[in-house]
Amino acid sequence: MNNQSMHSFILKQSFDGIAFADEQGGVLEWNSSLEHVTGLKRSEVVGRPCWDVYFQLLSNKARTTVLYERLKANTLQILETGQSPAAVEAAIQRPDGMCRIIQMTAFPIMTAKGYMLEIIVRDITRLKQPDGELQRGRAGLEQAGPDRTARYKKLNRQLALEIVKRRQVEEALSRQLEISLAITELSRKLLSPAAIEDISILVLEHAKRLTGSKYGYVGYIEPETGYLVCCTMTRDIWDKCQVKDKDIVYKRFGDLGGWVVRNKKPLLTNAPAQDPRSAGTPPGHIPIDRVIAAPAIFNETLVGLVTLANSPHDYREQDLALIERLADLYAIAVHRKRSEDALRISEANYRAIFDGADDAILVHDLHTGVVTDVNQKACQLFGCKPPESSPELQGQLINLPQYARDCVAKWMAEAAKGEPLLFESVLRDSDGASLSVEVSLKRAVIGGKESAVAIVRDITRRRQVEREMVRLDRLHLVGEMAASFGHEIRNPMTSVRGLLQVLGGKPECFKYKEYLDLMIEELDRANSIIQEFLSLAKDRAVLFKVQSLNAILEAVFPLILAGALIQDKYAGIELGDIPDLPFDEKEIRQVILNLVRNGLEAMSPGGCLTIRTFTEDNEVVLSVQDQGTGIRPDIIEKIGNPFFTTKEQGTGLGLAVCYSIAARHGATIKIETGPGGSIFFFRFPGPETPVT
Repeated sequence: MNNQSMHSFILKQSFDGIAFADEQGGVLEWNSSLEHVTGLKRSEVVGRPCWDVYFQLLSNKARTTVLYERLKANTLQILETGQSPAAVEAAIQRPDGMCRIIQMTAFPIMTAKGYMLEIIVRDITRLKQPDGELQRGRAGLEQAGPDRTARYKKLNRQLALEIVKRRQVEEALSRQLEISLAITELSRKLLSPAAIEDISILVLEHAKRLTGSKYGYVGYIEPETGYLVCCTMTRDIWDKCQVKDKDIVYKRFGDLGGWVVRNKKPLLTNAPAQDPRSAGTPPGHIPIDRVIAAPAIFNETLVGLVTLANSPHDYREQDLALIERLADLYAIAVHRKRSEDALRISEANYRAIFDGADDAILVHDLHTGVVTDVNQKACQLFGCKPPESSPELQGQLINLPQYARDCVAKWMAEAAKGEPLLFESVLRDSDGASLSVEVSLKRAVIGGKESAVAIVRDITRRRQVEREMVRLDRLHLVGEMAASFGHEIRNPMTSVRGLLQVLGGKPECFKYKEYLDLMIEELDRANSIIQEFLSLAKDRAVLFKVQSLNAILEAVFPLILAGALIQDKYAGIELGDIPDLPFDEKEIRQVILNLVRNGLEAMSPGGCLTIRTFTEDNEVVLSVQDQGTGIRPDIIEKIGNPFFTTKEQGTGLGLAVCYSIAARHGATIKIETGPGGSIFFFRFPGPETPVT
């Protein structure tokens, strides 16, 4: 039963008229009992000011403008201050002309917007009628005189009976009002986020007071164990009860309360010791004279128990009916609390899984495409604040994937068909770097709303590895081809070079020396290209030796500086404190010279080339920075591929050889480029990392 159903249940069950007015005094509710008393239907009064409705019920003679304004002012003052007024009695005239006498009590209720009113109306017409009859009887006796003693006695007896009847009606109405107020208070508690223990104590207090019981307990059934937890065992009962190994958790049910639990039926007995349903009480238990108990049942499931004992008078059926009503309210409270706890746990588990996912997750409104929720990974990736600290979530997402920026309506329409979707997109992360992502999009219902859940996985590294594998395979293939025919080509080339040198030494060929030298240079160049081909081979023998990278740089730097100065350029070196590393000296020298040559060729005269070494993230880094114009985006993806070059006389093998050497050393090459130049980073694994 939800809060709305519970609210309607309480209004229908009340014997008294109950109305609710909002913070401005407008009538919100008007129950059937109040319709019966006033003759006004709910549809006639809802939305009207409550003082206006009351003014309508007054007689024509009593209705004045001054009274109307006073009623309005008094009501607004109560709504403003929250002070409860005293109960008032008034005569009203129903639309059908019938006059009634009512007692009206107003209770201010605090809300988030101020105070609203609960108004309880009781028809006391019958209570007022005997007063009139008493006066008429006395007047008749005065007129009759002493000779009408018999009639006087008869009237006296009738008046005495009326007085008794009046007292009985007053007591019944007073009790019903007390019950109504108790149920109203419990109903308020049910609508608040109160704990089960607090509600149990409140139910017990009202039950004991309304039945005059000395002892009692209210407990709930643990769903996991079926045990009865009596959280209302008060200190006075606990101290008086001398049962051995007593506990507030009942695992076995042997007393009359156990009979109620097992049979799910109410119980009333004013002689528990002789009741066949009782298994007796254990030694040391408080003496029990009378018992009344009712099960708290919700949807045919036992959720709790209300038990009372030792009233000074015998329990009656109306006492049992009252306890059953309280047990019904208690069952609603227990169910509501368990539902709230289950929902809170479910939401906490969902949030933990949601935020703990290693992929970014976005929740879209299926109809608008607006992002309504994101997890922690998405916050890191898209540069936004967590949802709980940023109600305007969509405006915080500055780096949404391309699908969510340019064509979100299309993808929402596809997701609405129900089939899961898998596609790739691109985005920029919070640092502005371009990322490739894989998006899994599926329709879902979250929080009662139709949504589309997008799981965004960063596949940039995967794509880089795939490209690197393709490039390395290509390098290896070229190297294997070079190894297979390299020696066959170099042998005849060596013979030709030797013959050209011999011819160059003969006097009759001196006049062709210039041509012969050019032919030898070209043969040497072809030989160097073949040597670079052979350097691409994956299984080339490498001689690893632990040595100083800084020492290698210091040895080759004079050569580098001289080459730079010849081109009217400058070279600098900044060596950091780095550990010795295992590497092949010849291959690392080749990497250094290739990177330096490319850097110098990229600069105009006057430019400066800087070589650095340092450690970063447990890696030793060799960097070569130039002051050229940078590398175009369409070119940077092709760098390192065999035979790709932008130089007229280039072979396209220099950087390919560097990448091949890096692979054999377990190293990586990274590039940063921009309008002010480029930096090539040759990143060695740390000295503790084995080279495979």
